Amino acid sequence: MPLVNAAELVKAAHKGHYCIGAFNTNNLEWTRAILAGAQELNVPVIIQTSMGAAKYMGGYEFCQTMIEATVKAMGITVPVVIHLDHGNYEAAKEAIAAGYNSVMFDGHDLDFEDNLEKTKEIVKLAHAKGISVEAEVGSIGGEEDGVVGEGELADVEEAKTLAATGIDFLAAGIGNIHGQYPDNWKGLHFDRLQELNDAV
Repeated sequence: MPLVNAAELVKAAHKGHYCIGAFNTNNLEWTRAILAGAQELNVPVIIQTSMGAAKYMGGYEFCQTMIEATVKAMGITVPVVIHLDHGNYEAAKEAIAAGYNSVMFDGHDLDFEDNLEKTKEIVKLAHAKGISVEAEVGSIGGEEDGVVGEGELADVEEAKTLAATGIDFLAAGIGNIHGQYPDNWKGLHFDRLQELNDAV
């Protein structure tokens, strides 16, 4: 404590019917602000880095070290997770090696079988070190790190298959978008979310 495995935090939040904020950081100042807010509110927090932010800040090892050192320097007592947000296969492996508490392997742009195999490999690597794994099925629309997409609804059968790999969390496309929502946005598909929840 305070650096913790994300799976336990999320299980407690699900059971207690509350959410945990996950905020992307791009530098020390953002990291300090995120931590100060969590400490002031006495709530757990997930600090995320995208691949682009990690590159900008000098790599995953630097990010992990900077966040952990800032937690100590600020005397943070609330639970903190350091999470890779939307990482490809290589990024997930690097974040695991750097000591992140949690990684998201985003293989939505691969064919499903390749996504499945790479997810299994990431789960094996991460769980051996007590690190949580999030995987994506369907795709989240919008723009992140220069990539723009409309997103697609998650397939329930693919979600079940991906969940069987032992992942800790599943990010499912239900019409959600990164960044600014366009005027012609069709909204969230809560019916699909319920189907996914029932299935996995």
